[in-house]
Amino acid sequence: HNFKNVPIETKANTVHGINYTGSQKCKEMMDKVHMIQRMNDGKGVVMATGTPITNSITDAYIMQKYLQSGELVMLDLQSFDSWIGMFAERANEFEIDVDTSTYRMVTRFAKFHNLPELTSLLASVADFHQADEFADLPVFDGYNDAVITKTVEFAAYLDNISQRADDVRQGYVSRVDDNMLKITTDGRKAALDMRLVDPSASFSYQSKVARCVENVADIYFKTQQDKSTQLIFCDTSTPKEGFNIYDEVKERLICQGIAEKHIVFIHDAETESKRVQLFSKVRNGEVRVLIGSTFKLGLGVNVQDKLIALHHLDVPWRPADMTQREGRILRQGNTNSRVYIYRYITEGSFDAYSWQLLESKQRFIAALLGGSLTGRSGTDVESTVLDYGEVKALAIGNPLVKERVETANALNRYLSLQHKYIESRIRMEKELLELPGKISNQKNSIHKCQEDLLFIRQWSVSNTEEAQISKKVREKKRQKLREDIGNAVRSYYLEPKEKVLLAYNGFDIILPANMTKEKPYIWLKRQGKYYVELGDTDVGNLIRIDNYLGTLDDYLEKLEKGLSKLVEKQNDIKAELKKEEAYTDKIEKCKQKLERLDKRLGVDKT
Repeated sequence: HNFKNVPIETKANTVHGINYTGSQKCKEMMDKVHMIQRMNDGKGVVMATGTPITNSITDAYIMQKYLQSGELVMLDLQSFDSWIGMFAERANEFEIDVDTSTYRMVTRFAKFHNLPELTSLLASVADFHQADEFADLPVFDGYNDAVITKTVEFAAYLDNISQRADDVRQGYVSRVDDNMLKITTDGRKAALDMRLVDPSASFSYQSKVARCVENVADIYFKTQQDKSTQLIFCDTSTPKEGFNIYDEVKERLICQGIAEKHIVFIHDAETESKRVQLFSKVRNGEVRVLIGSTFKLGLGVNVQDKLIALHHLDVPWRPADMTQREGRILRQGNTNSRVYIYRYITEGSFDAYSWQLLESKQRFIAALLGGSLTGRSGTDVESTVLDYGEVKALAIGNPLVKERVETANALNRYLSLQHKYIESRIRMEKELLELPGKISNQKNSIHKCQEDLLFIRQWSVSNTEEAQISKKVREKKRQKLREDIGNAVRSYYLEPKEKVLLAYNGFDIILPANMTKEKPYIWLKRQGKYYVELGDTDVGNLIRIDNYLGTLDDYLEKLEKGLSKLVEKQNDIKAELKKEEAYTDKIEKCKQKLERLDKRLGVDKT
């Protein structure tokens, strides 16, 4: 986490979330990692983290730059622009600002493609472990979901949310004044506490704060003897003047009989030394309840020694936030054998759906890192902004609306799969037409290489002239040959036509057309034609030619393997084309279901 901020050179200078300048310490770490790898044949560096992908799938590029720079070069994906050209797609979206009170339109990499290829690349360096593989973590049997009953005030506010969603969809309001992100955020605030969206609202015992305070106090007094500790996470409404959730929770905990000195906000520890002192007090049980945000309490905080319970008052925005929060308690060194994680969910609100979104995104990350992702495309992991259909379904509370949204999404998915299926068949049929010619060419190359190998063996036996002349004369002859090849190559850069230079051991040495200074090479030709890359010295070049002719049987083996792969590919494509995987039936069923649902919901198609 401390070394992800690597400088990125890119032409995409208007895209949000990309740090172009980075930090010096991260640049130096990248240099050190690459130096260690060069000294150890690409090995020697291991990175360990619970959340390698946090803000965006583009985090994967940074991990790859650290651990797979060589592979990226071979695939011509070493620059960020070429990487995003292969895997990412830009989109314009509204997003929430840091203080959660303002909104802005930003360009992000929101959609990603060619995910199986990205997965297979990552799988060669990412060794993914599920947390339950470690025996020394405390037992966690699943979430304790505290469901808060929907109040009359909250139901009325949801009607307002529904109307706002309609206005946004139909373009009645400017997207700067209101948008789906703002609606999502207000819905989350209202689910947390109505006083965050309506200052005139009063405290209700049907609220997350009331239920959380009950649970925290209950655990506090039950574990008095062990001095067990608890964490409360809340990213919305942090400490400030006026009403806020932090002060409200603290005041009500004190009313329950918990000593004020046992309740602390992470925000009070403003310096590193104060944080160290606070964490020490939590570890030894002097502070029993610590309240904080994901940003301040979720990263680099080791307070697990006596942690018995963790409370999610609100839903974190990103999967990594959830992982980091829960990583405080599901941690080695926790002396409690069993721990409890509470989620507070307001009935009929965005909460349950938002948790569902987070969990599906976390599964997506796990599949991406674990090498088991099969879908070709996906949305980014950061955004949890609900779309119009989702907001309406949740706000109205009509299960038919939710069913219609899901059916419409399924229809779009099947239409997309059908389109890709047709594209795939066309591509395979085209490839199948080309394969017989490729197989014929490969067989021809093998036949020529076999003849050249036979010639080399016979030439070695019959050509005794070289063996009879003295070593001194032979070396002089080779020296002249080396110089002739070297001089000819150096004078032939960027020439438009091939040229036969001389005959050597029964093969023509051919100078190629359009050869560059950076990559000199020659062709060896008899029956077949063979590429030999040249080096920096004339001496080495003749050795390279000799070595190539001496190992022509290795090249023949490669050709034969290539032929086997072409034949195998031909058989695979034929078998694939015999399969009937069209999605026509599923598309038709979805369309019919949509018709029925629209009729029951009274949807006006115009």
